[in-house]
Amino acid sequence: MSTAEASGLDAAEADAALDDAGPGEGLLSTLASRSLAGGVWAFLNVALSLGLGMARTLVVARLLGAREMGVMGIALLTMGTLEAFTATGVETALVSQPGDVREDLDSAFAIQAARGLLITGLLWAAAPLVAAFFGTAAATPVIRAVALTSLLRGLSNPAVLLLVKRIEFRRIFWWSLPEVVTGFALAVGVALVRGDVWALVAGAVGGQVVATAASYAMLPRRPGLRVRREAVRRLLHFGKWVSGARLLAWVSLSADNAIVGRFLGASALGVYQVAFRVGELAVVTFTRAVVLVALPALTELQGSERLARAFRALFRLVLAANCAFALAVLLGAGPALAWVLGPAWLPAVPILRILVVAMVFRAMVVIACELFHAARRPSITLRVNAVRLAVMLATIFPLLHRYGMEGVAVSVLLASVAAVALAMYRVRVLLRADGVR
Repeated sequence: MSTAEASGLDAAEADAALDDAGPGEGLLSTLASRSLAGGVWAFLNVALSLGLGMARTLVVARLLGAREMGVMGIALLTMGTLEAFTATGVETALVSQPGDVREDLDSAFAIQAARGLLITGLLWAAAPLVAAFFGTAAATPVIRAVALTSLLRGLSNPAVLLLVKRIEFRRIFWWSLPEVVTGFALAVGVALVRGDVWALVAGAVGGQVVATAASYAMLPRRPGLRVRREAVRRLLHFGKWVSGARLLAWVSLSADNAIVGRFLGASALGVYQVAFRVGELAVVTFTRAVVLVALPALTELQGSERLARAFRALFRLVLAANCAFALAVLLGAGPALAWVLGPAWLPAVPILRILVVAMVFRAMVVIACELFHAARRPSITLRVNAVRLAVMLATIFPLLHRYGMEGVAVSVLLASVAAVALAMYRVRVLLRADGVR
């Protein structure tokens, strides 16, 4: 059944609804009832997850201070870098692959479990070297403890991806709920008792333990040991472009954090990361929720004249939300940050104001890349992220030397603008090549 049929509309009615509706309404008319219901639950899921996550960050930041936040930042940066270098893109391959993918789940589980074990071992071995690089000996045990989250993620039930593919975000919401509540309770509780970085470690590891257990409690299907060579080859073939793009995206989005931590110290990194986390809030909440629905929905619309209209509706919706958030931050960042975190965190305000503008451009890139993935053209995403990384590497050191952390934020802004320029050009070319107006 088509999406139009699922919503009680034939193709002509859906087209007319798109013509007459605004951005949000056009999206709902195109994606129909499954996407509407899925979108609502996706928004609830992301709002709860990121809302509690941000509350945890702000509460713990006030209790712990910049240096403890910086030590955890080093651990997460190290883990994220290894995860990016070992990314397989299997999840995106399964969601964007047409048809029934249940026979590929066992192979996907084998890939993700092996990856999780590899990352954990590498983090354990490399922890002292990373701590020495950043000049922060306290990071060694923290990196080793946080490594457990990669192992636990690798052992999660891959059948959760079936819910994403079917846009069943109501069930994903209830699966995610115990994780975010546990993470918040542990982090804040341990922070009140100990007052050190281990509060953040407890929240991260404890939340992932609950998430992995819940993935098996919610879904009856269990991964088996039947690994099909053909399935592994097919998943990794598509995933190589996605993994390459994710690697470049991670490096371009994390190089600034690494450079701040290496040259300015753990306390400066704590300040910069709080500014970064607040600045990207609209990207990782509203935009992320739209993206969760966009990939499976746009995949279904491939070859349809409604693809361009659906994408434009998504793009306008995301752009409007991110611009509104950026304007609010630009107008009220100083008083809000002083009230929530205290005057000690005011040095983050000028950095936050630059980064929140950069995040508007980042959101535009994110939604464009979902179109590339839906069209089975992940190589375009890789090129977009390569441009972003190249511009950042060319500008970040001169700007750091002249303006400090604010210069680093300007480098992020310039890189994001360059990425948007290429992404928008490729969007126009892609839609024109498909004969879509």
